[in-house]
Amino acid sequence: MSHLHIPDGVLPVLFWASGLGLALLLLLLAARALRGASPQRLAYQGALGALVLAAMAVELPLGPLEYHLTLVGPVGVLLGPASIFHVVFVASAILALLGHGGLTVVGLNALVLGAGGVLARPVYVACLRPWRPPVAMAVATAVTQTVSGALWLAVMAAAMHVQAVGHHRVTLVAGVAFPLYLAGIVIESVVAFGVARFITRVRPDLLPGGAGPAGTRK
Repeated sequence: MSHLHIPDGVLPVLFWASGLGLALLLLLLAARALRGASPQRLAYQGALGALVLAAMAVELPLGPLEYHLTLVGPVGVLLGPASIFHVVFVASAILALLGHGGLTVVGLNALVLGAGGVLARPVYVACLRPWRPPVAMAVATAVTQTVSGALWLAVMAAAMHVQAVGHHRVTLVAGVAFPLYLAGIVIESVVAFGVARFITRVRPDLLPGGAGPAGTRK
């Protein structure tokens, strides 16, 4: 839902080039923030990035439509803002090479996914006060998907407006996309809850803020 499957040649150059330029600027800032990261840290980021890529490449049937799981919420919690933006940019570029959207929307996809992903860890840490890690992870993922999904809808609406698509077609697309948007929030949050429960049992030290083996906070 949060990934734009728009082929090359559909969007005006100014539209996608602006998104790509902003994404590259943020990528540079993220790289500066991660300067000096250890090889182990980079390997950890790469492994989780591969997990995001694998999840986004798999199509899940959702009635007559198909949904792509992103895992940006849980991975954003585990990696933090700078690293998750690196991950979503690289994943978007690789998916474009595989035919999941054109190369010209790599920047827009990175912005859409990254805008939600960078919020995952701060929201998770804030939610650790009232809730245990699995619930905090689910809430952080819900926020992530809400923000990314809203931007997805906004970009699609803007693209249709630029292309002078009729109002009735915009309404039709919105009517189909909005239920899928809500379903995506629920699906991603449930998956994030399960991921956090598993991590609290096997490697609680990977979670920000720390968690005991039974899922309780330190």
